[in-house]
Amino acid sequence: MEEFRQTYVHLCKDHHLEIQDCVIDKLKCAEKTPGKGKNILDLSTIGLSPQTCSILGKVLATDRNFLEYKFADCMLSEDAVKGLAHGFTHNTYCRKLDMKGNNIRGTSVETLGKMLCHNNSLYSLCLEWNALGMLDNSFAVFSDGVGSNTCLKALDLRNNQINHDGAAELAASLKRNTTLRALDLRWNNIGLMGGRAILEMLRSNKTLSRLELAGNNIPSDILKAIETSVSNNADRQLIVDDFQKRTTTLSKHVQHLDKEKSLQLNDLMNTIDKQENILKSTKRTTAHQVGNLQNALEDRKKSFNALAAKLAMTESELTLAEQKNHDSNSIINRLKQDISEMTASHHADLRHEKEDRANEEMKLLKELSESNDRNIQLQTKVEDLERKLKQNQEQLYEYKEQITHLQAELTMKGSHYDERIQQEKLRQKDALHDLETYKQKEVNRIRQEADDTEKTLRDRLQKMETHRLELEEEISRLKAANMNDKMMNEEQLISSKQRLKAEEEQRHMQLEEKIRVLQISKDELQTHCTQQAALVSELQRKNSNLQLEHETYKRQLEELGQDLAEKSSITMSEVSKVRHEQKEMEMKLDSERKIQAELREKLSHTDQQLSEQLLKYRTMIEEKDRELVILSEKLRSRDLEITRAREEESQRAHLLQSAIMNYVSKTPFSSPSK
Repeated sequence: MEEFRQTYVHLCKDHHLEIQDCVIDKLKCAEKTPGKGKNILDLSTIGLSPQTCSILGKVLATDRNFLEYKFADCMLSEDAVKGLAHGFTHNTYCRKLDMKGNNIRGTSVETLGKMLCHNNSLYSLCLEWNALGMLDNSFAVFSDGVGSNTCLKALDLRNNQINHDGAAELAASLKRNTTLRALDLRWNNIGLMGGRAILEMLRSNKTLSRLELAGNNIPSDILKAIETSVSNNADRQLIVDDFQKRTTTLSKHVQHLDKEKSLQLNDLMNTIDKQENILKSTKRTTAHQVGNLQNALEDRKKSFNALAAKLAMTESELTLAEQKNHDSNSIINRLKQDISEMTASHHADLRHEKEDRANEEMKLLKELSESNDRNIQLQTKVEDLERKLKQNQEQLYEYKEQITHLQAELTMKGSHYDERIQQEKLRQKDALHDLETYKQKEVNRIRQEADDTEKTLRDRLQKMETHRLELEEEISRLKAANMNDKMMNEEQLISSKQRLKAEEEQRHMQLEEKIRVLQISKDELQTHCTQQAALVSELQRKNSNLQLEHETYKRQLEELGQDLAEKSSITMSEVSKVRHEQKEMEMKLDSERKIQAELREKLSHTDQQLSEQLLKYRTMIEEKDRELVILSEKLRSRDLEITRAREEESQRAHLLQSAIMNYVSKTPFSSPSK
């Protein structure tokens, strides 16, 4: 702390600048604050001049006292920001930087971007309440710096006037970034285009796990899609962190076990060497004592036959002890080999399981992204179909109005065209009925296939539960079988989705063909109407010339009016039928939406099954660790048994030696002189 203050004062004197008392007061407060406050330099709400900021930048370049700097609400100019940015480009100790409420814009934004390109120590950067997005070129340089940075984890860009172009540039740069975890873009003006760019960025960026976009005029569907992708990234990051923690703990545990086993084996070898040396010394002493006894007791062989028998017994026991030692050494060597083989197999299994988990996680992430894309495409198709239905309804209303205008003119040839229309309607109804039956059959077939696959999966899960306690080779085979079954189920789901898409496209084409046929019939009706209008004009001329036939024509007109009333009633009934058909089509669309919801539930169910299998794999690893602990305990028990046997053998040899010495001391050595 004092070094920072002294270097600041020294540089101010060298550059002939006035020392700001507020800066020195803040440094003194930082020196007095105990605990964690010593690592924070708070210069907020202080009017810092560009000269002082340049000097502070020079001090910051080599400072290693403060982990966090706060320059909030200081209203820094462009030169001041340049000086501070120059210091932070060379600083390698700072972790957090707060520059909130400084109205940063223009070239100062570019300097911050260049600083982020070179800095490799900042974890958190707060730039709230500034104007970074006013100029697109400067913000492009800043976003390029964010994309090339390899250390930044949290970035706050609230209230920075960022438009859709700036959001697109930031998204393009974040496609290259692999370290940023949290991004706050609230209360900007990103809009629809910026939201789409961010959504495209999240398809490639899998590390951004927290993203705030409130108050940006982004549509709700895009916000939901972004939230789902961000939540998926967060879940993936949690899984990766958990996996890394467990791998580190397992590696440490294995290393600790290896060290303990090596130490135990070294202790065993040392104790074995010591006991062998003791046995050799005992053998030498016993051989020397036996030679002395034989030289001293040659005259009394008869009295010492019992001692010779006892010595033979001791020698046989010693040979047995040596054999036992040899057997114990062979057992120890075998145990060492078994332990080495077990450790090697355990390491190989851990590596294979790590690779399998990584592959499974990549596959799951790809499948989730593909399912999200497909859901979005299906939603867009449903919206297009609804729009087309509305257009068809509007066209039907227009047709109704045209029919009402043409009813007065279509009296003579209306019956013939009515029959044609009825035939075409019957054909359309038959075609719709055939399509509904075909759709129901395919839906039933897909449901049966899904039920069959669920039954097969349940049977296989039961088999896996019964074969948990079998050998590791059988477990690996079952794993391979489960993976093949998963791939087959995923392929079946993909094929079923593709079939449904093809059927929807075929139906769409058929509806378009029907609309085209109706338009052709409409054109034909219009041509006939013009012809009939010409006939009516000719009849009027004839009526003007023929007054006598006027009464007959009146009667014919009355009859035609009755026919028109009957036909109007027929047209109303047909309109009601068309409405009923439209309702049926809406019901079909609702049923298709329900089918899509069921497919989503099935996907969630498969995700749950995958999570359960991951838990099973983790339990298998824990069981293997327990088996290693049990084996180590068995080794300890066997070592204790070996040490006990050796102690018993040494005690027996000691007792034999004491017995021989007692016997020798009791025998009279002065008998030959007598």
